[in-house]
Amino acid sequence: MTLSINKYVVYNLKELLKNGYLVVGLLGACVPAIIMAYFILNKSTPFTIKHVSNFYCMLGMLTAVLLPLYFINRDYSTKTISLINNSVQNRRNYVFANGIIALSVSLLYTMTGIVLLLVTKTLGVSGDLNLSFLAGFSVNVFLLVMTYFLFGYLLFLYGVRSGAVYGILTALLLFFPNALANIHGMVHNELLSELIENFPGYFYPIMVGSNPLSPLQYSIGCLTLIVLFVVVLKKSEKIEG
Repeated sequence: MTLSINKYVVYNLKELLKNGYLVVGLLGACVPAIIMAYFILNKSTPFTIKHVSNFYCMLGMLTAVLLPLYFINRDYSTKTISLINNSVQNRRNYVFANGIIALSVSLLYTMTGIVLLLVTKTLGVSGDLNLSFLAGFSVNVFLLVMTYFLFGYLLFLYGVRSGAVYGILTALLLFFPNALANIHGMVHNELLSELIENFPGYFYPIMVGSNPLSPLQYSIGCLTLIVLFVVVLKKSEKIEG
């Protein structure tokens, strides 16, 4: 029996909605941003619309990455994956189906973020909210979610336990970038400084809600995404049924 990509995607997206994980994830993204917007509108802080965007991405990107990984963790934990691993075609379909789920989640978080920013801007939050910023925000969210999702998927393929996978992704998205930012601030070597600035593990979490990336960073990001997808697909194909 061949795994149907369409049926798998539709069924699991409905499950995300029914079990409340999608709503909780979006709330985790929106609530900090709404609180920030409230303080800005009440003149309690001199921050701008980019701070609202950053607070949206603070927990939002973590939940956006973990949501699609929920299904992979579920299938590995319940051993359902053994039914999928019975043929190379099913393993390929499983990769593509979960990739589509991750893409759908990234698009949902992008649209929700844009709506939130437009509403807060309309309410009077200061700062520029032009087309280039919104376009950069959209591409940044897509690249970040897909890249970290594939990295998490790869960890599962290599037998890393779910708790460790979630811990690693949390550290990479919330703590590791701050450590690199501190190192970057203390570095006086131009080459090392450029290496940090153009490392996806640094510029994605730091820049996702702030500014469009540079052409070089987008090139590195796209190449990283392609390499991760190919590695995940090839590793999946080689798994014994």
